[in-house]
Amino acid sequence: MTDRRGRFLRTNRARPAPRTDGYDAFLSYSRDSDGEFAPAFHAQLLDFDSRDGVRDLRIFLDRTGLANNPSLWDSIKRKLERSDYLILLASEGAASSHFVAEEVAWWLDNREPETLLVALTSGRIVWNQTTNKIDTISTTALPAPLAERIDHEPKWTDLTRLRRRRFWRHHPDRATALAELVAPLRGPDVSTEEILSAHIARQSSAGLRSRLAIAALVVLLVLVGGAFGYAQREANRANEAVNANAAHLLSATSHVVHQDDPAKAQLLAVEAVDRLRDGQTRTALFNAVTANEPADPYLLRTVDVPEETELADVAPTSTGVVGRTDTGDLVRWNPDDGDPTVLRGDRTPFGTVTGSEGAGPVVAGSADGTVVAAVDDLGVTLGRFGPLPEGGTSRQTHLELPGTTAVAVTPSGDTLLVAWHDAETGRNRLGSINLEGRDLAVLESDDGSQRPAEQRLAFRSKVDTSLAVTSLAVGSSRTLAVADAATGVLEIRSLDTLELTEAGPVDLPEGGVPSPSLRDWATLSSGADGTSVTVHHWADGSVRSAACPVPRAWSNPAVVAIDDATTRALVATDNGLVACEISGDPEEHRTWHLSGIRRPGPPVLVGVDRVVAASDGRIALWSTADTHGDVPLPSAAGAAAAGVGPPAGEGGPTAVLATYRGEPAQPASTAASWSDGTVTIHGLGTVDLPADSKDAGRPLLPVWLDRSRLLLITPDGNAYRTQGGTAAGYEAGFRDLVAPGLDQGDPACATIVSAKRTRDDILLVDACSGLHLLDAGLEERALYVPGPLGTTPRLASEWAEPGRVAVADDASRVAVAPRDFSLRVADLDAAARGETGVWTVRGSSVAQVHMIGARSSAEDTSLPEQLVTLGLDSTVRLRTVSGPDGPEALDLTGTYGDVMAVLPGPNLVARDHGPALAFFDIETGQKVGELATRLYAPGGQVAPSDVYAGAGQLLVVQDHGVTTAWTFSDDQMIARACAMAGRQPTADDMPDGVELTDEPTCPASS
Repeated sequence: MTDRRGRFLRTNRARPAPRTDGYDAFLSYSRDSDGEFAPAFHAQLLDFDSRDGVRDLRIFLDRTGLANNPSLWDSIKRKLERSDYLILLASEGAASSHFVAEEVAWWLDNREPETLLVALTSGRIVWNQTTNKIDTISTTALPAPLAERIDHEPKWTDLTRLRRRRFWRHHPDRATALAELVAPLRGPDVSTEEILSAHIARQSSAGLRSRLAIAALVVLLVLVGGAFGYAQREANRANEAVNANAAHLLSATSHVVHQDDPAKAQLLAVEAVDRLRDGQTRTALFNAVTANEPADPYLLRTVDVPEETELADVAPTSTGVVGRTDTGDLVRWNPDDGDPTVLRGDRTPFGTVTGSEGAGPVVAGSADGTVVAAVDDLGVTLGRFGPLPEGGTSRQTHLELPGTTAVAVTPSGDTLLVAWHDAETGRNRLGSINLEGRDLAVLESDDGSQRPAEQRLAFRSKVDTSLAVTSLAVGSSRTLAVADAATGVLEIRSLDTLELTEAGPVDLPEGGVPSPSLRDWATLSSGADGTSVTVHHWADGSVRSAACPVPRAWSNPAVVAIDDATTRALVATDNGLVACEISGDPEEHRTWHLSGIRRPGPPVLVGVDRVVAASDGRIALWSTADTHGDVPLPSAAGAAAAGVGPPAGEGGPTAVLATYRGEPAQPASTAASWSDGTVTIHGLGTVDLPADSKDAGRPLLPVWLDRSRLLLITPDGNAYRTQGGTAAGYEAGFRDLVAPGLDQGDPACATIVSAKRTRDDILLVDACSGLHLLDAGLEERALYVPGPLGTTPRLASEWAEPGRVAVADDASRVAVAPRDFSLRVADLDAAARGETGVWTVRGSSVAQVHMIGARSSAEDTSLPEQLVTLGLDSTVRLRTVSGPDGPEALDLTGTYGDVMAVLPGPNLVARDHGPALAFFDIETGQKVGELATRLYAPGGQVAPSDVYAGAGQLLVVQDHGVTTAWTFSDDQMIARACAMAGRQPTADDMPDGVELTDEPTCPASS
């Protein structure tokens, strides 16, 4: 249940103090719409927060009605004057009721709008994002005085699905809905969470009494003849009820707090699912993850830097980053240890660094980040986050050393290395200062204030260098790498003496960017064939290149970092970051396109799978662990995304996607087949048919044979099988694989429009809805089952009209939605046995169909296979595959476009909502959240083919030119929620009445 209370038109009227002689709320409703529901709902409100020591609520309900006796208005007005809140049951009847409009108008004229609470029982409330006003044409549930005076998007408590259910008192969302409305009545400082906690505590107490009564019953039954088994079952049921109450309270509380404390919301949702996996707790988990989910699935989380400081620069450590702010503070962050810590300086802004290229400011740290050094023209600011040495008094000091250009700290933090330019002598110098066991306050010697700054510092070693140093790095074997990137020269020196250890300097590639150790330097080349990164290893002169696909819509790429293992490179653009895998195999590579934050600052690579960047006083953390990376669009699609492709009216290529997962715990193999004939495979890049093939450049329907082999089927039935999933080789010549029904039937039907993988077979559907079942081993001839609508084509290809063919998860049935005809469902098990009468008619003509296989609810009651359809009138309906039940319209409140995908796991429908996907619970129609996607839309029109659900994944074709995946299985969402929270739950996180388990679901280090 979504907390949708919100402000309406702002006024300066004072809110009256809570009354002791009046009413907590006045319930306004339409007798025509809610005449039976309102009294029952009124009773539920009064009873919901009934506690010892807490006064009972007083809520006025007019049972007579102004419509029957208009002279009662003066009496009603007096009741309004004595009420602190107005609760409006919004409905079509309320919108047309003159008397409801009078009550609402009086309230808006005399009370703060925050004291008007809206509970939607039927109809719609639609906000026009373009005009920033209520859409008065589409909105059917608000009386005119309220609709006209709303000045920003309203929120409300949605009771529509609860209102329709006969036994709504037992609905899992009931408690949250009532708590949302009761909480403000208890006072401005009372939260929904508190009301829910009190409610669950009362239920738990009742459960305890029930268990005591059952225990007494056990004794009695044993005494009278024994029925221990029965009594034990009853006791178990009572325990299960208490556990369910706790799980539902955790999930409801997670929803309430997710805007103010996302980490707590994620932890509570995980704990709820751990106790009980049902629709309510799984929806809470989905909402906790996706409500704060960025459009970039790799962005794990962002954290604010404390002290209201702006982070100016970061540098990697072995586990995280160190940084400095623009106000003179130092920062340390290990993502596994919680939030960043700040070492406050004297709040003097850092100066600039005017060395070569003006590259500063610069920051460096020890391997664990406990020692941090930052430089500017004035010198070096040094800080210590770890334990102070014995007798130490200072955590931060500033070493005056004008002309400083670079700094480094040894991994152990025992030595500081500094490079600076002496303006008086014109010399470039290097120096080392011992930090081990020393107080930072005594790093300056007693040489006197009249001596030059460098002579006042307690240098252990000092030498001259011919280089205008831009980078320093401590290497193995007690060496120090010293680089001048402007002139492309590098020196290797002894860490102890700072003397040269190599015969001469090393030449560096022009424009190269170094790894942290300066052992390798990377350059970037961009051209018509794409973007690639070249790594230059100076020690042996070796050079290695790897493709780094940058979306054509992303401008001004520049390489900014490589890691010491030279397995990853980081490219920055005006639109986002691109992390590229530098593989030894040039045929294979992975790429991760990172976005999700605005104006990223200096980015760095951390560890083997993390990227960190500073941005507007925040630190962003991306993780590429256990992911296949992104699949780049073919060049034509990339050009369309960049606005240089086909004209807007023609659009660009669309995709048909296929996934394969052998085991639930394994990552899915994903292929995208584009209408321009290009096929891209996740983690493997682009594959093409042999140039001499007559089908080269034709669209190909993809079907996975197994994890490493992909079958590509042309519209006329030709088939090609990849070897190892790459372009290494193909087996062709499967023309006779397709059944005679295609080759010998009416030519008008002889077009394959859809190809799906079933449990044991490959299913092809032709333009006349004929079915062709192929043995997955491609060893037997295909079985053909003719379509039920004759030989007139009723289906177009999936590139043109996606969503018209759906196969159940258990591969038992296929649903086909032919144009201008009723929905058809075929029994695939019967078809595999050679039967021909396999078709049944289900419902009306629809534009899309999605199949949900049979599943079980929390009560372990088998639920039937279901169909989710999108009607020609844009209505989403739910219907069973078999049985007499008619379709049930899902009242998805708001204005949305096509059904983009259906997720059977979390039981959700995803609909197009412009730059986002809106998710709705299938059973209740309730909106549970949105996921920002920035959908790729050639010509500005988003197509259902941009979104695909399969093998537990939601795949989205992004506007920046890649296909990214979100996985919504329970276990993987739990892992992501724990990682996003970045900590374990504590007892303080738990709502009243719920205790933290001995072993929290989220591990200590997420």
